[in-house]
Amino acid sequence: MDGLDWPRFFLGFSVLLYASWTDLTTRRVPNQVWLISGSIALLLLIYEIYEENWEYYVWALLFSTIILFYNAFVDEYVLDANQVIFWQAAQVLALLSALYFFMTVNSDQLSKNNYKLLDIISISFLMILMYLWFYLGPTIGGADVKAVMTIGLITPFTLTFGSDAFTAFETRGFPYPFVVFMNSLLFYLFIPLGFAFYNVIKGNFERPYFQLFFGTKMALDQARQSFVWPMEQVVGGRVVLVAFVKNKRDYSEQWKELEELGIDNPWVTYKIPYIVPLAISFALSAFLGDLFSHYLVYPLTSFFS
Repeated sequence: MDGLDWPRFFLGFSVLLYASWTDLTTRRVPNQVWLISGSIALLLLIYEIYEENWEYYVWALLFSTIILFYNAFVDEYVLDANQVIFWQAAQVLALLSALYFFMTVNSDQLSKNNYKLLDIISISFLMILMYLWFYLGPTIGGADVKAVMTIGLITPFTLTFGSDAFTAFETRGFPYPFVVFMNSLLFYLFIPLGFAFYNVIKGNFERPYFQLFFGTKMALDQARQSFVWPMEQVVGGRVVLVAFVKNKRDYSEQWKELEELGIDNPWVTYKIPYIVPLAISFALSAFLGDLFSHYLVYPLTSFFS
């Protein structure tokens, strides 16, 4: 166990607990939450790299990772001309630093036994993945992206407090931030099952049935005041059920149109913060390991083999 494991665990878990609370109550997480925790995590990572006397190419990669992280918080539209020039120069330098790393490092240094170097590389890879998911995917918000990116900095290396923790491979598993991320997706799968159970208990059992797994029925006046989206929507003068609601739209007009058509108890889906299963995943991953691979990937691969 590394001497920084417990500080990193408490930092990550406390940040995710606070973010879960503020996301549940306000559906907002201040940028300062990720900026402060991410900056502390970077100081710990810089200290560790310094103590272990890593080569210059690792510092170059770390600089690129730092710029990649802070880029999520920089709004060039509010910067003055000099600040924009400075930030753009930093971005160019980060790109050159990344190129320097890949031109300098060799295959022996990236061997499967050099796990820490692969872990450091995986941080940037995870951040790029989060950028792509945010811009191309409809199901994740800015706070969720920043949360995963911050976790990549807080726990860059394998964090294990359980002696029997699951790993994807015999020697070790995936980079730890990916383990937390994948486990959070596994926990997110329980939400549709919870909706279905709740609807059966409440008697909300209607055709075409798919909506049982994604939402529930709620009084229209209550829905207007709650953190929900309408699954029943007015399209061409008709009420239709929508399974996957686009969470970046403003649905205020939909509530009015449903009321005009006499729909006073529509199907709705909750704006469930992804940070909540992420916090659960962060806590359990440190003790139980890669639950995603153990309970989902392995059974599927054995079924098709």
